[in-house]
Order: sequence, then C-alpha cells, then structure tokens
Amino acid sequence: MNEVMFSSWGGTIVDNRSGRSTPATEIKVPSAVAGKDVAAFISWDGLVISDNNVDVVALANAYMAEAAHLACGECSMGYKGTHVISEILTRITNGQGKPEDIDFLVELSDSIQKNVKCDFCANTVIPLRDALKNFRTAFDTAAASKEAALKLDYIKKVTAPCQEACPIHQDIPGYLELIRNRRNTEALEVIRRTNCLPRVTGRTCVAFCEKNCVRKDIDTPLSIRALKRVPADLGIIKPLNSDKISKKDKVAIIGAGPAGLSAAQYLSIKGYQVYLFDEQETAGGMTFSGIPAYRLPRNVLSGEVDVIASQGTQVRLNTRIRHVEELRGKYKAVLVASGAHQSRDNGIDNWNKDYDGLMEGVEFLHAVSSGKPVAPKQKILVVGGGNTAIDCARTALRIGCKEVTVVYRRSRHEMPARDEEVKAAVEEGVKFLFLAVPVKIQSQNGKVVGAECIRMELGEQDASGRRKPVPVKGSEFVFAADMVLPAIGETPDLTFLPQGKQAKVEVTSWNSIKADENGITNIPWLFAAGDCASGPATVVEAMASGHKAAESMDLYLNKNKIARPESEAVDSAFHDVGLSRSRRGPKPAVEARAYPHEMNAEDRVKNFEEVEECFNVQVASREADRCLRCYRVMLIVTRQG
Repeated sequence: MNEVMFSSWGGTIVDNRSGRSTPATEIKVPSAVAGKDVAAFISWDGLVISDNNVDVVALANAYMAEAAHLACGECSMGYKGTHVISEILTRITNGQGKPEDIDFLVELSDSIQKNVKCDFCANTVIPLRDALKNFRTAFDTAAASKEAALKLDYIKKVTAPCQEACPIHQDIPGYLELIRNRRNTEALEVIRRTNCLPRVTGRTCVAFCEKNCVRKDIDTPLSIRALKRVPADLGIIKPLNSDKISKKDKVAIIGAGPAGLSAAQYLSIKGYQVYLFDEQETAGGMTFSGIPAYRLPRNVLSGEVDVIASQGTQVRLNTRIRHVEELRGKYKAVLVASGAHQSRDNGIDNWNKDYDGLMEGVEFLHAVSSGKPVAPKQKILVVGGGNTAIDCARTALRIGCKEVTVVYRRSRHEMPARDEEVKAAVEEGVKFLFLAVPVKIQSQNGKVVGAECIRMELGEQDASGRRKPVPVKGSEFVFAADMVLPAIGETPDLTFLPQGKQAKVEVTSWNSIKADENGITNIPWLFAAGDCASGPATVVEAMASGHKAAESMDLYLNKNKIARPESEAVDSAFHDVGLSRSRRGPKPAVEARAYPHEMNAEDRVKNFEEVEECFNVQVASREADRCLRCYRVMLIVTRQG
C-alpha cells in the first residue's frame, strides 16, 4: 500500500493526516488489486486509508450496506441495528442527514458490538466505530450538508475464516445456516456451487475449515465435514445454472479423479463438449482405488459421477491414453488430471515383487476395492504414517488378517494421518510401532517372513518443518511378519506425455508435471491439475486445482478474450491480510460438539459397511446452531487515474 494516511487496523491507530510520518509496519492489507493501487480498505478489523480524496462517510455507507445484507435476523439487535445504521448512512450520503444522526450512530454501533448473538455483527461495526471516532468532523459535515455524495466505486469480498481455509472456498456459514433451519435442499445448492462431490467430501474431506473455525478458541470446532453430509445425503439435487449457448469446441480430460471431475463439471456448464477418459473400470481416481468402502461406499461415488455425467460430460472408462498427441487432432485443449497412482521407491533392501506377502499399499487398496482376491495373512506390517497407511491397516483387518502393525519412522505427534482415522484404527485393534523403519525384507522359499528394522531418533527440523528421523546405530531388530505393505507416497505415470524435442512437457524434480497455480504448462493446448501436477494431495485440493485449470482452458479456447474473474485478484490481494479468528463480540456459552455415531469397533472390522452414520436433521440443526456466522465483509477502493 502507498504511504498510509490513516489506519485503525488491528486496534492500533496510525494517523499521518497532520503531516506526520508514523511507521505502519504491522498493517497487513492489500497494496494493489489487479494492478491498481489501493486507496482505502475497510473490513472486520478496522480501516486503512492512503488517499485523502477518499470520502470516508461514503466508504462507511457502502460497507454497512453490504454488511446489512448478510445480517441473519437471529437477534433483533444485529439485524435491525445494521439495517438502521445502513439507512441512516444512506440518508446522510444522499444529502438528507440530521446533525443528531451521528451521535445516534455512535450509540447504536457501541450497543451492537456489545450485545449481539454472533460474531458477524459484532465484528462488522468495528471499522464503523473507528471511522466515527477518528473522522467525526467528516461525518458531522456530511450530516449537515444538503448535497449528495459522489457514488463510490469499490470492490467487495465476503468470506469467513473457515471459508478461507477451504481450498474451494465453500460458503460454509451460508450452508450451515440453512442446515440449522432444516432447509437441506437449499443448503445442497449452496454447496454444489463450488463442490461437485458433496457426498464424497461429506465423508472423506480432511476439513481444513475446522482447523480455522472460530469456535476452536471457545470450545471445539464445528463438525463441518459431517454437517456437509446431511444436505448431500438428504437434499434434492437440482440442475446447476449453465451457459445457454453450447460451444462446438471439444475438450479432453485424462483422469476421472476429483481434479478431472471438477474440471469436467465447470467446462460442461460453460457449454463445451467434454470427454473424460480413465483407464480404470470405475471413475473416481484415488477416491475409488485408495479410499476403502467403509469410509466411502461405492454407490455414493458412482452417484456423484452420474450427476456430473448428466450435465453433459461424456465419460469413457477402461480407456488408456497411450500418447496424449493422439487427442490433439480431435480436441482443442487437453487437461491431464491422471493422478499419482504409482508407489515411490520404498528403499527397502531385498524387495522382490514376486515374493508372496509383498505388495505396495496403493496396489493392495486398489485390489480390494476392485474385488480382486487378496489372501489374508497372519501378521501384517504396514509402513508409513499417512492416511493411506491407516487405510491399508484397517482394510487388512477387514479381509481377515489377524494382527496388523503400522510402523512409522517418526513419533505419533508427527504423523500426517488424520487424528480421527488413527483413533478409529486403534479402536479396531491396529498396533503402532513408532520411531522405527524397515530396511530389509526377510524371506524364506519365496515368502515374506519378516522385516529387519532399525530404531530412529528425532534430530533437527527438515524442509517439512518436522524433526528429521535419524537411525540409531546398533538398534537393528527383526519384526516377524508374513506381509509387508509400504504406503510411503505415490508418483505420477507420465509416459503418455509428449516426448519429442519440440514438444516435451516440462516436469519437476519430483516427476510431476510442471504447471503454474492455474494449471498452465509449457505447451499452450495442454493443461495439468491434481496430483499429477502437485504431487499427492487431498480430495478438496485436487478439486480446486481442477477448477482453476478448467478456467485457464476456457481462457485459452476464447483466445484470452475473457478475463479471469475479478474475485481472483481480490482473493490474491486478500491473502496478504491473513484472515484471523480474532473476535470482538460477547463470548458465547460453551457448547459440546456433536459427533456422528459410528458402528462399534467389534462389528465394523467384520465387513466393509460404512462406519460413520449421517446426522439426523435434529442433531444437525443443533450442531449448526453453534456456528457464529463469522463472515467478514471487505471493501477495497482503488486509486483513480
């Protein structure tokens, strides 16, 4: 941002209106949006002005008008109060104010901040109170004037801490409010605006949103992931709005996983003829082959794919694309979203695929998911600390394996697997061996009989931010096992990409396709998204990647005659602000979080039936009522000329 004239951001006043030059090093607000300097910024934590030509009263009026639209009506103080403030400010900027209006605004904004039910209205009036206190003369002058103020041009953004943490930026407070009011079909419509797999993510999402929930600082985060499942399972699916004009251009997508499905939905809604290819017999990518049925029933996944196909996407399964150039003649653009299905080198000596009892973790999960026979063993050793390792362990129990142990080279604290998945595994009888790693397979007569392991200790932090595991000399031991399943990461198969000198696709040192954040590669007609570009990531991250790549394809096919959404520039600018969970309103009462009921551990290891039940509407409504509606309204005024 240019030199700050005034700031109340974060409760710290920086006032340079009298010519002083007070430093403002802690003001983290956007300096520019879409190439234009920011003249004023107003949001939940104050206001920042760098151009003395900005009409502060008009700025406050525009901000409160946007805020009033979001007031929920659950408390009269918040709903009526914000609307009354908006009406008064509108009168003032129209030249119809009264001198007594300003004192009333001060009194009303103070009362709202102290007495409302949720975070939204309490935070909303903070910048207004700052403006009234520090620009009182401007407000008094405007209230006495009979001339209307000039119209203020501004850019707005509405978000929330949970929404910002979500890679696809779902309107979480919006659909939670509808769930609370038991309007599940409408809630599903809100979810599907940005989420093409609501039933899948309602069961499997890692819930970045919950980690940034404001209630985390009060009691416990909301069960957002489980709540999403309620409208996804119970709501009625309605067609999404689509472009009325069908386009002649055909586009191809390689890979029917979350990234490919997300891109397919976006492009089909845009009117393109979309062809989606996948070499597997079932769509879903790693959601099918890597997530067991007890977490994600197969009919749920197939139902999601059917909805996307019904919107116009042509799905071609059991179709392996051997050379991507073969698509170039028929399709104007190609998106590679083929995932990462090959296991990384596990680094274990005496690894021989022909040994009875050796199988890569992803291969094991895919075999079980596809119904291929996998003989149960007596004693299984699963190698790794991520969700795939936990899925392997829990699946092994369900096919009849007697004893399953997960060995991980770091401690429990460093495990990347979800806490609830680890807890479920422990309940089911999975054992854990921490600070150890297999180094050599023990075999007899072509069969696995164990693994030589070595103890580890944690040293200094590595690039991941975790303490690096270091082998302890002389600590080797043998772990008896008749099956070893490494689940230590996956890598893409890129053999079908252009290999010629003139059209070689650039790849990274990690053997992923080199693409920017918008899925653009070094070949104009070729785009990439999901795990094949980012490396193994979550379902929702892959969906976000697919959506961005699809937007880039749309731009390319329109010869860049359309612009990226303005919201992208605002999102980029807003990222610098760092949306905190800070709150200024009254502290709500502590309320216990609701958790979905689960099948008991003794019964669930006997089959692949879904472990977790869906909330009923009554429980979902009560849990959604814990939401504090932490919307943040942001307005940006850019410098003119």
